[in-house]
Amino acid sequence: MRVCGCEISAKEVRLAVVHLNDDGNMEMLRPKTTRIELEDDTSEADLRSFLAALHEFSCENEIDTFVIKTRAKKGRMAGGAVSFKIETLIQLVEGCHTRFVSPVALSHFAKKEVEAYPDKLPVYLKNAFLSGAFALTRG
Repeated sequence: MRVCGCEISAKEVRLAVVHLNDDGNMEMLRPKTTRIELEDDTSEADLRSFLAALHEFSCENEIDTFVIKTRAKKGRMAGGAVSFKIETLIQLVEGCHTRFVSPVALSHFAKKEVEAYPDKLPVYLKNAFLSGAFALTRG
């Protein structure tokens, strides 16, 4: 099973693909695409293009499930409207399931269960990796 952890930030989604290898150990794949940006959230063509890019990414990397790090809906730390459009587009990718994980659960998981991060993991993919790893180990 391949899981894609997602962190939505501003106008882009950051993607980290993880799976269990033959030995049952978690591995992070290194796909050529690690971010997809939504250029203009008011353009139907751009929305369709973003969805098509997500679908292509899921097919290329054989993704079974997208796991999204949730954002607050209200308050000072609330996600913006564009980020919720991106979240919806992820949920619409054909042939893939979508799950959500809270920042609190990710923080707890990182402190208690992640012994080491993959070599050369870019900082901007840390939360996406954690989201995928969380879903993979928690079934």
